[in-house]
Amino acid sequence: MPNIIGNLVFYSWPLVIFWLLSKYPAKQAIFFSITLAIMFLPNGFAIDYPLIPPIDRESLTAMSLALFLVIKNKKFSIFPSGLPSKLLIGYFLVLAISAELNSDAFVIGNKFFPALTHHDVFSSVVRALLSFMPFFFGRHFLNKVEDNEKIFKSLVFMGLIYTPFMLIELRLSPQFHNWVYGYSNVDFLQQVRGDGYRPTVFYGHGLSLAFWISTCLIAAIALQKNRVRVSIFSASKATIYLFVILILCKTWSAIAYVLLAILFIFKLKPVKQAKWALILAALIFTYPVANTTGVFPDHEIISNIQQYSPARAESLEFRFRNEKILLARALERPFFGWNGWGRNRVYNSWGKDLSITDGRWIIEIGVNGIIGFIFYYAILMIPLIYAHKNIENIENPQQRVYFAALAIILAICIIDSIPNTGMGMMHWLFAGALLGQSESLAKQKKMATKKLQSSLDDNTRKP
Repeated sequence: MPNIIGNLVFYSWPLVIFWLLSKYPAKQAIFFSITLAIMFLPNGFAIDYPLIPPIDRESLTAMSLALFLVIKNKKFSIFPSGLPSKLLIGYFLVLAISAELNSDAFVIGNKFFPALTHHDVFSSVVRALLSFMPFFFGRHFLNKVEDNEKIFKSLVFMGLIYTPFMLIELRLSPQFHNWVYGYSNVDFLQQVRGDGYRPTVFYGHGLSLAFWISTCLIAAIALQKNRVRVSIFSASKATIYLFVILILCKTWSAIAYVLLAILFIFKLKPVKQAKWALILAALIFTYPVANTTGVFPDHEIISNIQQYSPARAESLEFRFRNEKILLARALERPFFGWNGWGRNRVYNSWGKDLSITDGRWIIEIGVNGIIGFIFYYAILMIPLIYAHKNIENIENPQQRVYFAALAIILAICIIDSIPNTGMGMMHWLFAGALLGQSESLAKQKKMATKKLQSSLDDNTRKP
C-alpha cells in the first residue's frame, strides 16, 4: 500500500488531468496525461470498488480523460464506421463469449477456481474498453500528420527529464518508488544485471522502462533525420545521450529495436519504411503459428546457442518449455480460451502455479483463445496496413519521416509482444494516432479526387 504521498498523488490525478485539459488543446493534454501517468504515478496499486474492475493508474487516466473530454464538449467516437471499428467490436464480443463459456467451477489441489458469471462478462469488457481508450484518443485527436513533430519533440523531452532518476538508480539500485511512495512492487533480482542494476524509477520493471526509452530514442532519431531541435538541444545530441542511457539499461532487445529503427530511417525512404514495418510485423506471426502447430525447431535453436552461451541457452530453454505448457493448457479450450482468474495458467497437483506468462501472444491465446488472438493482432496490424496504403498521400517529406517512424514504433511493439507484453498505454495512443492519420489521409485523397472529377466534368460540359 502506498504512503500518504502515494495516495495523494493517485487520488488527485483526475484534478491534474482536468487542469491539463483546461490549459492545453485536447491532443496535447491527452499526450501529457498519459505520459506523465506512466512516468510518475504509483505503480502496482489499484483501488478495488465493488462491481467494477480494479482502478489502477492506467484505467484512472483513461476514465478521467474520457469523462472530462465529454464534460468539456470535446466528444469523440469510440466506434466510427469502418473495418477497424468492426474488429474492435468483434474483439469485445470474443471477451464476452469467453467469459460466458467459462461458467464451470473446478479445483486443482488446494486452489478453487469459481465459475464465471455475467458480472465477469461485464468486467472483461469494461477492462478491455479502458485499456483501448488511448487507442480511441489517438485515432480521434491525434489524427493530423502535422502534429507528429510536436508529439515527438515532447516525447524526447520527457525522456530526457527522466534520465537523471534513471542514472541515480543505475548507481544505487531501483529505489525511487520505495523512497517516494513507501513501497516497492519491483522484483529486485530481475533488475540485477552483472555488477549493476536496471533502473525502474516509477515504471515497475526495468524491461518496460528500457522499451519506453527506446521509443523516445526512435522519436529523437526521426527528429535528427529532419534536423529539428529538441528545446535547447540538437536532436543529434539528444539521440547520442539517450542511446548511452539505453545501453546502461542493459536490455539488449531494446537496443536491437533501436538499431533496426536506425537502419530503416537512414537507409530507406519513408514509403519503404512503412512497407518493411508491415512485412516484419506480419512475419513475426510465424512464431506463434509454428508453436501452435508443433513445427517450431526449438531444440535445434537451443543446441546452436548452447555452443556460444550456455546461460543464454538455458534461459531460452526455460522460456520455450514454459510456453509449451501454457500452450497445451490454452489448446484445451482453443477457440475462446479460459478467460480470467488465472484459469489459463498451469498448476501442479497441490495447486502451485508452475507457469510464467511473458509474451502477450501466449496470454491472449490462453485467456481469449485463438479467436481472441486473431482479433487482437488484427487490431494492431490494421494501422500498419492503412499506413502503407496512405503514406504516399503525404506531400511534405518531413511529415513522411515522422509518419513512417510511427509505423516503425508500432511494428516494434508487435514484434516485442512475442517475448514480452509489447504495448503500453503510450504505444496504444501512437497506434491510434497512426490509424487516425491514415484514415484522414485517405479521406483527403478521396475528397481531392472528387473535386478533380467534378472540375473535369464542368470543363466537359462547357461549349
